[in-house]
Amino acid sequence: MTITIGDVRAAVHDMSAKLCDGRRHDLVGFTIRDGSYPWIEVHDGVIHWTLMERGVKYGPTTTEDLHEAMHWVALEATGSMAMRWELGQRDRWPEDRDTRIGWNAKQVELLRLLDDQWAEEFRAGIPVRCPGVQLEDVDAHPLDGWVAIKAADESFLARHWRKLRDKLREPY
Repeated sequence: MTITIGDVRAAVHDMSAKLCDGRRHDLVGFTIRDGSYPWIEVHDGVIHWTLMERGVKYGPTTTEDLHEAMHWVALEATGSMAMRWELGQRDRWPEDRDTRIGWNAKQVELLRLLDDQWAEEFRAGIPVRCPGVQLEDVDAHPLDGWVAIKAADESFLARHWRKLRDKLREPY
């Protein structure tokens, strides 16, 4: 069977449904785009993964294996989603906490929704991609809402207490 752009788009939409509560949309471009946003083209059954940043074209990387191409899409999409999630959670953790712990934990969680092997491969590579980040910290990072809310409350109170304390120390 020859892979078509329709096959790739259908697989991307199936993936997005798993990641986005049933909503189907493009997790990758299907036309040339700039701004470090990857796109996919299919020529004669070969999938081309390309990226352009500030007018400089990177790639294409090619494959005839739809599963491999979906792995590329999964890494890109979950990475972006995880970083956005972490940014929204940042004030819920101690200020000195390495932010890479949270986004790596979230990306592993998202990849597990798609393919356990992809998640484990990504997880195993974290110490190489992010020197200094320990797997035990990533594995222990709480992704549950109530834990994050509790941490946010404590963080909020601690920040405000420090501000009040510092104000009281200022001379009149």
